[in-house]
Amino acid sequence: MKAIAPLTVLALSGSAEARIGETLDQCSYYYGASIGHVAKDQVKFSHGHIYIIVHVRDNRSVREDFAPEAGGTLSDHQIAAILKDNAEGHTWERIGESHTKVTFIRTDGHARAEVAKPNYQADEGRIKLTTTGAEVIIRARP
Repeated sequence: MKAIAPLTVLALSGSAEARIGETLDQCSYYYGASIGHVAKDQVKFSHGHIYIIVHVRDNRSVREDFAPEAGGTLSDHQIAAILKDNAEGHTWERIGESHTKVTFIRTDGHARAEVAKPNYQADEGRIKLTTTGAEVIIRARP
C-alpha cells in the first residue's frame, strides 16, 4: 500500500495559503475569485486545477474540501501541501485509517483532516469521500 507523503512540502501549484478559520475575503485573496456557490454557505473556487469548496459560518471558513478537476488526481505532494498550509504552526497526527481514508488531527486539537486513499482496485484516481468528490477535507473543531 502506498503511504501518504510526509507533511513537509510546498503549497499547491502556486501560493495557495488560505487556511481553515480565515474569512471568505482571505480565501478569495489566496484562491482567486469564486466560481459560484454550491449551497448558501458553500463557495467554490478553482486554483491550480484543484476545486476548493469553502464551507462558511459567520464569514469564516469552517471546512474546506479539495478535489482535482475532472479526470485528475491529487498527488501525495499536493495533499501534503494542503495539510501543511493548514497546520498553523502545529503538526498533523494520524489518528485513524479505514480502507477508504486516513484521518488526521492537528496537534492543537482545532482541526481535523480526512484524506482519501488511492483506489488501487480500479488503478485510477482516489476514492471520493463526500458528495462533492473531495479528496482532502479539513474541518475546524469547535
